[in-house]
Amino acid sequence: MKSSAIKLHTLLLLVVVIVGAWLRFDQFAYQVVTDDEWHALNQLIAHSPRQFLLSYGFSDFSIPLALLYWSEANWLGLSELGMRWPMMSAGLLMLILFPLWVSRHLGWRVALVFGLLLAISPLLINYSRNARPYALTLLLGYLAHYAFLRYASRRQGQTGFALLYGLSAALSSWLHLISLPFVVAPVLLEGISALTKLRQGDWTPLRRLLLIGVPTAMLIALLILPPLLSDPGAMLDKSGSDHPNLNTLFGIWHTWLGTPSSIAVLFCLGLASIGLKRIWNEAPLAKSVTLGILLILALLLISGPAWIHNPLTLGRYLLPVIIVLLLAIAAGADNLAAWVEQKLGKTVAMLVLLLPAIVLMAGSPLKDSLRRPNSNTLHSYFQFDYRKNQSGSVKEKMEARIPLSPWWATLSQRPRESLLIAAAPFYNFSPKWDAPRWEKLGRQRVIPGYLTGLCVDRREGELPDDSRFAMRNTVHLGDAEELRRKQVGLIAYQKPYQYLHDNKTVQMGTDMVHCLDVLRTRYGKPDYEDDKIAVFSLPPKPVAAHD
Repeated sequence: MKSSAIKLHTLLLLVVVIVGAWLRFDQFAYQVVTDDEWHALNQLIAHSPRQFLLSYGFSDFSIPLALLYWSEANWLGLSELGMRWPMMSAGLLMLILFPLWVSRHLGWRVALVFGLLLAISPLLINYSRNARPYALTLLLGYLAHYAFLRYASRRQGQTGFALLYGLSAALSSWLHLISLPFVVAPVLLEGISALTKLRQGDWTPLRRLLLIGVPTAMLIALLILPPLLSDPGAMLDKSGSDHPNLNTLFGIWHTWLGTPSSIAVLFCLGLASIGLKRIWNEAPLAKSVTLGILLILALLLISGPAWIHNPLTLGRYLLPVIIVLLLAIAAGADNLAAWVEQKLGKTVAMLVLLLPAIVLMAGSPLKDSLRRPNSNTLHSYFQFDYRKNQSGSVKEKMEARIPLSPWWATLSQRPRESLLIAAAPFYNFSPKWDAPRWEKLGRQRVIPGYLTGLCVDRREGELPDDSRFAMRNTVHLGDAEELRRKQVGLIAYQKPYQYLHDNKTVQMGTDMVHCLDVLRTRYGKPDYEDDKIAVFSLPPKPVAAHD
């Protein structure tokens, strides 16, 4: 290939990486910790490393991430960035490494289309920003397949690739146990070939397989057996509780492709069907990756973990599928473009190459989550289900349950992002936290205002006010210095309310009703009050006296 063509391809890949990085970093520093991100935080609050190293917990958490967070909390003070940087790093590396590998086997056109699809994938963007291990295990899982293939090919650097496979497979399994069948798949596949050659009297393949397989198995066992044996109920109690249904099978394609449009799904699946044969024939990892995905699926169907009827839950357990799917779409688009180029020319062919990205971007949920300000892009309001009728149900439930004061809309008269508002009470289960709607209406940032230290000694779903936690996007309402340092302008307190759930009345906020009186005592009469909220202005930061 001519050097000018290589430079052009490299430049185009750089543009794709920049687009993907921008989508991942947009308002990244603003994001509130929510939902499953709290599983590890709850471990840090309640347990020591000795305890959480020996259990997977009732609510799944990643043991190595919890250990990392404990170290950061005790040495540096744990922040949102401290929780999320490993996943962001993995997400960015995938944007570079995966297309480069594809370019070697399926060509630059497929690699660039594939890279663009990776860059704009809402699910991959979400998991690059989320303090859960999915982006990290996705990278490590494919890295394990790649390293094993290089080891099995008997090229130079055998020891290095053996070590890379062992460490990637072990860490991926430790981060998230469901990764285990995926990373052992290449060993099993190679084992079939080794046994065949053994029957022919050739011991070399089996010996080489044992040299990499035994140490890796020992390392994995060392990491995952202690919590499994110490607390078997943590896994067993969550098994056999759920299975996919018809809605799951339809919705999961919307989840992986990141689109609410059924037409877009059908179009992309059509392209994927054109490209699958090419991937199977030309991508060396295709067979081992396919086996790994089938092994994960079999384990899920046998064990029946909780919530896998939800397309998002099943989709992230089967997250390796998204790489195969997007690659198949890119290969299919390239095959179609090659045919069109012969008939209609290069210009039309280039349009065909871009069609899958155009179709997916046309209805992308990113358009809503990229609005400014948005401190809650990980909220289930944006992430639960990309289908409009399904994700809308989360939105509608929130709007029906949580009373909305007209005051929030009046904030839009002020300059955008000119105020930082601390709202209380905060709920770390996002359907009970209406900040996405408040920010959309008022165009001002809203962060959780913790009541711990103000009117209660300890409240579930809030972090203690101590030096271990250095969160940027929360504030303790009882800490006057923290309020001043973070330049909080207003405190908005949501008054107690009730709603019906399964024909039962649910009371929200009644246990914290006395906190409103504490705020009145501290800040006086609210600047605004109705039957839904009370809003308090904080006193301005005192000006230092000069001699």
